Amino acid sequence: MNRPELRRQLQALARRHPGAHPYTLALRFQAQTGRILSGQQVKQLLAKPGNCRDQAAKL
Repeated sequence: MNRPELRRQLQALARRHPGAHPYTLALRFQAQTGRILSGQQVKQLLAKPGNCRDQAAKL
């Protein structure tokens, strides 16, 4: 899964669950996709525009 697709899925999940904590979104994302993300990674992906290269290696 590439980074833009990951962001798009997380944004859709965040729209379905407004006000949800990033950790909760990470758990929901893991349940849906099987991919493990931390709450911090979710927070960063949702907060930044699509071309942040410094975090790409950590995902």
